[in-house]
Amino acid sequence: MFQRPIFKFFLFLVLSVGFLNLAHAGQSDKMQLTPYAFKDQWGKPNPLDASVKWLIFSHHKAGNEWVRDALNELGVKNLEERHWLYVADISGMPSLITKIFALPKMRKYDFPIALSDDEVNTQNWPEKEDTVSVYKLENLKIVETKTFPSKLSLEDFLMTIQ
Repeated sequence: MFQRPIFKFFLFLVLSVGFLNLAHAGQSDKMQLTPYAFKDQWGKPNPLDASVKWLIFSHHKAGNEWVRDALNELGVKNLEERHWLYVADISGMPSLITKIFALPKMRKYDFPIALSDDEVNTQNWPEKEDTVSVYKLENLKIVETKTFPSKLSLEDFLMTIQ
């Protein structure tokens, strides 16, 4: 069965992709983050420091909505008390839109959002397209990375780390 060159090629391809995925998964864990003082939607500092145990990272509009809805449904208002930090990458949003529409809307939320308006702060953080990432941190080192493709899956996970 595996005597034909095409079968050998496909077997090689499948195994190669599998090994590359394993290598990539290993690289995302154990990454050391740099302390940083993000500003929230009210202009107050939201530090990424050694006190943060869980970092919720959203890098697209739908993901921001999932996090907002999940936190609201769970009744979470004080992220710092739980040692959580929610970072939203808004670097792709035009500053005029941010100031006129997004920030006033975000100021109605009961919880702080650490806003990354400069992609440099978060550009190396592990992420998958169309997901929300949650990193378990130990002294700013990512020891575990989870990605969630929906609000429901994110909410279910957040319930387990309360």
